[in-house]
Order: sequence, then structure tokens, then C-alpha cells
Amino acid sequence: MDVLQENRKLAEEVIDLTLGILARRYSVRKLDSGRFAEVTAMNMTFQTAHYEIEGAGHLMTMYVKDNPQMSMATCTFTPCGKKLPLVSADFIFQGEGGMFLIEIYELVKDREAPAFREWMSRFDERFRDLSELEDIPTRPCFYDPIRPIYVCKKRNMDLDRKSIRNLADTLRILMDQAQAGETLIGEEAEEQRAIQREYVDNLIDMNGVSTEVFVKEHGKDFVREFFHDVFFSV
Repeated sequence: MDVLQENRKLAEEVIDLTLGILARRYSVRKLDSGRFAEVTAMNMTFQTAHYEIEGAGHLMTMYVKDNPQMSMATCTFTPCGKKLPLVSADFIFQGEGGMFLIEIYELVKDREAPAFREWMSRFDERFRDLSELEDIPTRPCFYDPIRPIYVCKKRNMDLDRKSIRNLADTLRILMDQAQAGETLIGEEAEEQRAIQREYVDNLIDMNGVSTEVFVKEHGKDFVREFFHDVFFSV
């Protein structure tokens, strides 16, 4: 298997693994992505799918289609009715190089609640297992205060499986947290949705790092509909 085929296989594995871990705990129902099933940017086509994770939230997956230079997989879990963080992962496989980014966004009303902080410490501890990989500096952004826990690393082909396993373990922690926590209803649930919607709008209006490209090529109205209806479903 050549490098391109291996990279495509790894990107597909990221998405399949994410879906599989969530499906072991919750019912997963694929939703209609409509005109956002394929979105172009930077001369690339992104295949997009999204799913209802019944009783827990929403998952969006994105895969770069038919690019001879790069394979990319993005998975974003947005909780619904649960006091959970938003978890996002990007894996880029480019030749023998690339990078990956796993982010924990604390989009809840009381971030300092002891029980919530205990769960956040579990994510932080899991990321320490990747200390041997080279860090990639991230550009300062408005969301830094609500994203104190993340890992952004340069790819090491010898450690591809370890890097993907780290995402798998992160998702297992997330599902443990979902099943241990109470379901939010009424005002509490709406307060969390409002926090999530504000974050999504700020991504568009305050130049989120990866959002800039989509806004530049498609405009804010297109991106706002895409993000609210498919990417995050809030």
C-alpha cells in the first residue's frame, strides 16, 4: 500500500472509529445534509455527514474527497441535553507529514463546578500520553479561554495508531461523562444551547481559525446556515 492509500485509509478510520464508539453507547441516526453534503474550499471538496446521537448530542464528520496530496478527517461532537464539552478533532495526513488537533470546548454555564472539572482533568491527563510528539503552536483566538484543554501535534507516522487511539479514548471519556450525567431540561438545556449558539456565531463573526476560509469563499450567510444546520446543529 502506497503512502496516499495509507493516508486515505487512516482518515476513513478516524471517522469510522468515532461513529463506532458513539454507536456502542447510543442510537445513531444519519441526518440529511442537503446542499452541504459537499462543500468546496481551497480547491478541495469536503464530504460532510451529520448524525443525531439520540440522548447525547450531534456528530458531524467531514472528509476531504479525492485529493492526491492530502487526506483529512474532521469529527465534531456537540452535546444536546447533557452538560458536556464540545469535542472537535482534525486529522491531516499529507504525504509522510501532517498534523492532528483534538480540542475540548467548555461550552457550559458553570465551568468551575467540581464535577465538571473532574471530567476535564481526565481529558487533560489523557493528552499527556502524547508528550513525545512535537507540538504545533496555535494562533491566538477568541475561544482560547473556553478551550484550555487541547492537543495540537505534528504527525509522526510511527505513532499514527497511538494518535488515533488517543482520540478514541477521548471519546470514551466523553461517553462515560454523558452516561454519568443528568439530562438537562427546560431552562438549563436552553441556557447551554444559547452558549453553543454564541460560540458558533463568534466563530463566523470573530474569525475562527479554520472558519475564515469558508467565510472568505462563501460568505457569512452561507457559513452561518451550514454551521447552525449541519456542522453543529444548534
